[in-house]
Amino acid sequence: MRAQLGSKSKWSFKSSLAYSGGSIQEPLNSVRPNYRASATMEAMTSLSGDVGINYRAGERDNFSFGTGITIIDPLHGDITKPAQDERKGRDGSLARYQVSTPYLSWSRGYRAFDTQMISSMQYSHATDSDSVNIEKVFGAASFSQTFLANFGKSGWNGGTSLTISKTLYGGDVTDAKLLKRMDLGLYKRSELGFGLYPFLQYSFNDRYSFRTVFGYFQFTRYQGENDNVQIEPYQSVGTGISITRDIYLYPNVQFTPKDIRADRTNVALSANINLF
Repeated sequence: MRAQLGSKSKWSFKSSLAYSGGSIQEPLNSVRPNYRASATMEAMTSLSGDVGINYRAGERDNFSFGTGITIIDPLHGDITKPAQDERKGRDGSLARYQVSTPYLSWSRGYRAFDTQMISSMQYSHATDSDSVNIEKVFGAASFSQTFLANFGKSGWNGGTSLTISKTLYGGDVTDAKLLKRMDLGLYKRSELGFGLYPFLQYSFNDRYSFRTVFGYFQFTRYQGENDNVQIEPYQSVGTGISITRDIYLYPNVQFTPKDIRADRTNVALSANINLF
């Protein structure tokens, strides 16, 4: 949580990066398997995240602004050239490097009821090719609240994150391939999202910890519909590594507990890095 808030300096560089890979069975594959049956669009493997500037306004509040970055399929082909689109039903190539989706966010870290808490809000503006040209996304606004409590002196701690998000669209879908998937009921545009993500950690020492996140309580409301639909649950299991106060790594495996198979998993690495 400390790395998530950013550096203690007045001004600092703040980033959150993630490598989204293939399955345990084929970790270096170009396409990530849809390990959750509710996933409606296959994704390419990628190295992505946010990089920006953090302004520390007092002891508790932080304001950040920056942009998203994405490297598509970083482990295959000539990285100086566009990436080949290997997803089913699509062809052609994708821009290998994408600097897109600028954002502005606020966060506050504090203690209440003997727990550590982080409240945050963010607006991000869609500029990446898939979102703008295919899905017609304009931007997204979100709010999150995280709670963390220690379980005595056992070495265990845990908590939960509550998130609420609203996706804004700039127009109707015109991409022929996506329209066909929509007609077949294979793709819907999400308008509202909310979820509760309990997590549990055990600290072996000041640097290493076991960490698992339960994505069992996620809901979405699709455009033009009134019902809230529960998204198929997932869980991530991995190792938390605190390199310093401002650098945190989380190599992990994601899977659905309803169907645990090697070919229906995703390997991933997430990182929070703050400098200065």
